[in-house]
Amino acid sequence: MKNRPITILLTGAMLLISAGYSSLSLAHGDETHVVEKTQFIGIDSAAGKVVKQFHNALKTGNEALVRQSLAENVQIYEGGKVDRSLAEYASHHLHADMAYLKGLTITLTEHQVAITGDIAISTAISHAQGEYKSKSVDSISMETLVLTKQVDGTWKIIHVHWS
Repeated sequence: MKNRPITILLTGAMLLISAGYSSLSLAHGDETHVVEKTQFIGIDSAAGKVVKQFHNALKTGNEALVRQSLAENVQIYEGGKVDRSLAEYASHHLHADMAYLKGLTITLTEHQVAITGDIAISTAISHAQGEYKSKSVDSISMETLVLTKQVDGTWKIIHVHWS
């Protein structure tokens, strides 16, 4: 039983790695080991394709496809504010988001989609460069999306968190 805590730690670490976390630091004594995993995981899954569709629709101004990607009860958290439905997002920030992204070059530096049953979690880090309203943009963005599998087998985004 003496080694039980380290066994639990290592088992937990392996579960996190298999779930798609890109790196994890393990320490014992004064040694630290970093376990690296690829930075693009699960993006070709059905849920990952919905995420890519959503990003592309925002960038190209395709409102119909944005709406198709989001659940009616989606919650979108951004900048300390929340839109609590697709209708609210469409009436508040959707068009501004599309206008903002239109003039930018977005480079994904990391994107992982982990699926457990009928829930998928997409995490991404991207670099945005370009110009918006005559101002230079050069920023790093982080995104978490939660998707659920619908009765018909399609995936819908039910939660968005941008920072």
